[in-house]
Amino acid sequence: VCSSDLNDELDAIFSALLLGRVPHAWTSAYPSTKPLASWSIDLVDRVDQMRLWGQRTPKVFWLAGFTYPTGFLKSLQQQQARRDHIAIDQYGWEFFVLPSEERTIMNSAKEGAYVRGIYLEGAGWSEEGNCMCEPKPMELIVNMPIIHFKPKRIESSKVVTNNQIFKCPLYMYPVRTGTRERPSYVVTVDLAAGEAPPEHWIKRGSALLLATSD
Repeated sequence: VCSSDLNDELDAIFSALLLGRVPHAWTSAYPSTKPLASWSIDLVDRVDQMRLWGQRTPKVFWLAGFTYPTGFLKSLQQQQARRDHIAIDQYGWEFFVLPSEERTIMNSAKEGAYVRGIYLEGAGWSEEGNCMCEPKPMELIVNMPIIHFKPKRIESSKVVTNNQIFKCPLYMYPVRTGTRERPSYVVTVDLAAGEAPPEHWIKRGSALLLATSD
């Protein structure tokens, strides 16, 4: 590496640090729109999750803490496929939003995984009805309860349309388009639409996020 190129890169890093921004050279680790302070905390939390997982299996997983969350989800389907002796491509997902808090969960999920740290953008969440609702004034993003991601075998013969379910896309971070190298889309999560029809939330552009810009 040419010394001048190295100096230019270090200058760019130092300039970004002075401005409280994540240096461009560091953004190759994983996509994020967080400022430097939040990004640093996020990085430490990611390392801690992997370190603790090396000691014991977590009861609840922080999906945003994985560089490739789609890979983690695919591994859950693979585990279920091996138990059932069925091809992995025959599995989809079933989702259950849990009313209980993380501290009340005593055991890990028998099938799939409990997932925390997901945000809902463009809608509110009713704890009483366990469904989507109108957000409070000036409330753009809300925290979602723990969601149970459970692999479910796809039954092609049964195609059921539920007008009470909103097919909500889940993205890695607020830039929904992602990049050419790293798409932001992860999976589509079924959420109870509440009193409004699913079309209402589609027009709102409602979506789930693994991370915010804060």
